[in-house]
Amino acid sequence: MNGLLAARAIALEHSPTPPTATWTARHGLTSLLAIVLGSAAMLAGAILMVTGTSLEWAVFARFAALATGMALVSLWCSKRQLDPRMAAAAAIVAAAILSLMFCAVISHVGLKLEAPLMDARLARADAALGFHVDRAVRAAAYSPHLIDVLAFVYNASGVVVVALILAVLGTGSTGRAWELTATIVIAMQVVAALSILMPAIGAMHHFGLGDLQGRGLPVGAGVYHLQGFAHFYGGSDPVARLSDMTGLVTFPSFHTVLALMATQALAPTRLRWVGVAWTSMVIVSTVPVGGHYAVDLAAGFVIWALAAAISQRVSTPSA
Repeated sequence: MNGLLAARAIALEHSPTPPTATWTARHGLTSLLAIVLGSAAMLAGAILMVTGTSLEWAVFARFAALATGMALVSLWCSKRQLDPRMAAAAAIVAAAILSLMFCAVISHVGLKLEAPLMDARLARADAALGFHVDRAVRAAAYSPHLIDVLAFVYNASGVVVVALILAVLGTGSTGRAWELTATIVIAMQVVAALSILMPAIGAMHHFGLGDLQGRGLPVGAGVYHLQGFAHFYGGSDPVARLSDMTGLVTFPSFHTVLALMATQALAPTRLRWVGVAWTSMVIVSTVPVGGHYAVDLAAGFVIWALAAAISQRVSTPSA
């Protein structure tokens, strides 16, 4: 009997994660994403109803069908017990499509609620911190080579995040890939919701830096969204078209979230300092290229940190 008890004790000591913890790790992030995306869908629907706006259904339906198709592919891969990376990849794509759709509707159509513009307050907050966007942008405009680099990293930040998630997934770390996906999905929806409560046109417009377009700054830097902003904020178009949704969030900075995703993805690897360097460059680029205030970046950091903490907490099995 003592021998059996000893063998049982050794087996428990060296056994894998307990069944309950394994279930939590496997299904926790999926449940979290379902809650976040479900809440985003309800918010998007409420905004459409309150503003009396209808969607360009033909276009949005195609993306919804694609997301549904990828979800079915994921289920099929799981049922056939194929490579778990295939099932995870398809499900992540489905979640990403839905997240982008809800975020676009919330952040754009939500402007029709016409909450007071926050530019003056954001500028004052920057000044209180000792940061002057107008001076920083004009100084950067004198360094065209620096601006070229910053414009490149700013525009590539989204692609880099997708590549990093795929790279993590390719190594077989499906749990890490889901953790990264959950972080960005949560952050995306929080940023969208806050942006309609505290809308801002952007620092380039507020400080009158349009004279730098094509004269030190790339054409469109910090002002590429103005037409789309005017279309929704105070606009009367009853139909929300995907072609009008160009990305126009000033506060909080979603590019800051994208930047920090590189550090999060590469933190456990030998390339962690590459991630930190990339993150730093993207964050710097958000001011002269993205037209952000400094407080936009701080808010983006806080949102990323909370989203990452929640995702990590849910994905880590309890002992």
